[in-house]
This record gives sequence, C-alpha cells and structure tokens, in this order.
Amino acid sequence: MKFVTFSEQGFSRAGVLLDNGSETIVDLAHPTMGEALGGAAPQVQALIEAGLPKVVERIRVHGFAAAARLSREAVTLMAPLPAPRRIFGIAHNYRDALAERGMAPPEKPVLFMKAPQTIIGPEQPIVLPATIGGVTYEAELAAMIGTRAENVSKERALDHVVAYGCFNDVSASEIIKADGHFDRGKNYPTFGPFGPYLASRDEVPDPHALTVTLKVDGRMLQSGSTANILFDVADLVSYLSRQQALEPGDIIATGTPAGVAGLHKPPAWLRPGSTVEVEVQGLGRLQNPIIEGPAPDA
Repeated sequence: MKFVTFSEQGFSRAGVLLDNGSETIVDLAHPTMGEALGGAAPQVQALIEAGLPKVVERIRVHGFAAAARLSREAVTLMAPLPAPRRIFGIAHNYRDALAERGMAPPEKPVLFMKAPQTIIGPEQPIVLPATIGGVTYEAELAAMIGTRAENVSKERALDHVVAYGCFNDVSASEIIKADGHFDRGKNYPTFGPFGPYLASRDEVPDPHALTVTLKVDGRMLQSGSTANILFDVADLVSYLSRQQALEPGDIIATGTPAGVAGLHKPPAWLRPGSTVEVEVQGLGRLQNPIIEGPAPDA
C-alpha cells in the first residue's frame, strides 16, 4: 500500500495512493475511513506507531470509500513523513561507487546524521545557497523503521522495517571535503528530498533487487541496483540498533550507487534552473526543481 502525506484546503493528513491509473488519493481523514484506522490519527507517523502492517490489513478489509477519494491534481503532495524522528545516512555503501573512487570497502557502515529539517517533498525546490560550491545529488533507497529495534540480529532486522521510499541525499561535496566531515555539507535546508510515497513492506518483496536511477534534466547520471549494496538493509538495522535503539519514524538512507556529480567529467554539479529526478524501482519518481538561495551566513 502506498502511503502519502498531502495538503488540501490548508489541512495536511495521510492518504493512500491508488494504482488505478487515475492518480487517485484516498483521504484517510475522511469520516468514512475512520473505522479502517482502528483509532489511529490520520497522520503517517501515527499509522507507523499503530503498527503499519496491521493498518494495511484493516484498510484492505475495509476498502476505499468512494466519498474519500480525491484527484491527485486537487491536492499537494508533501514528504510522506514530513518530520521523521531521525535520518541515519550511510556513506560509501555501494560496491560500484567504491570501485569508481578506487576505495577499499569499509569494515563497518560509515554513518552520518541528516537533520529532519532538511526534508522536502516532491516538486518542492532544492535551494542551493549562492557561493556554496559543488553540490551533488545522491539517489537512495530509504528504509522506514516501524517498531523499536535494540540489539537485534540480522536475521530479525527486517521485521522492524515497515516501509520503503525514494530519498535524495543532496550534499555540498566541496564543503564536505573542506570541512573533513559530513555535518555541515549534508544538512542545508531542503537537502533531503523524500517521496513521493512510502510503500509498505509487503509491496517490496526484496529490497536488495531494486534499480536505482537519477536524472538531471532528463540526462541519466546514476543507474545502479540495490544488489550492489555493501551493507544491506538488514545489516544496517542490526548494526545501528547495537549503537542505539531505533524507534518508529526513524529513516535509514542506505547509500548511493556510482555516478555522483563530482566523478563525472566534467563534474555534473547541480545548477539552479535544473530538475533532478530520483527513481527507485516500485517506489515512484521523486522530482524536484533546483533554485538559488542567499549565500550562507548572508
């Protein structure tokens, strides 16, 4: 089931995107859908906390009321979880990307934190501060934690993942290089496009067999597969859960394949006026325009 957050008439709430060829969204806040939610609020975080697999089953049994259906054109899609609890980013996690850089595989996941305030939804602009230098895109599979995970084994790790989505880990590469760490360069406002929806885990039989692509103005710049992930989703959940407990609403951005901007010749840095498009197989297309903003500290 494809869960979205959308705004309509100034009110944001959760919905379900239907695969009926007509871009229809079922408004989960509509009175006819209340029973299907089992008392949970019509917000994606609340549905995750209520147990998303159970919510999916209740909605399927209940069905989609005709009165609750809205046209996609009548609403504004937001990030499916506009305010995630935490975003765990993983660097250097694709074998093809490591080979492209001539890097040896790391012995353990390379972790950084992405601020929730970076999150934007589909069609919202990525704002590049003037004078920031080279900025890259990074197409990624995002895994959503649905139940508390603490010291979990790899064998049980995927039980704690309830949904998947597309993520673009926009990164100020030249600032990261100058700083010697990820903190500032990963965390400018709008540097976390996410969406267009969260697909419940039953729609993703194997998260390690998905194509991952990225285009800028229609030009293919990344084309990879999650089959090339070094530390897979189960590895990451298990590893992170041994560092600190993972909680419902945490996101793991699992890394990006070869083809980031700085490794093209010439570099394919993001530019104002362009449009960047991320697609992960079965998880939709995440498209964002790029605009220029004021210089940092201006």
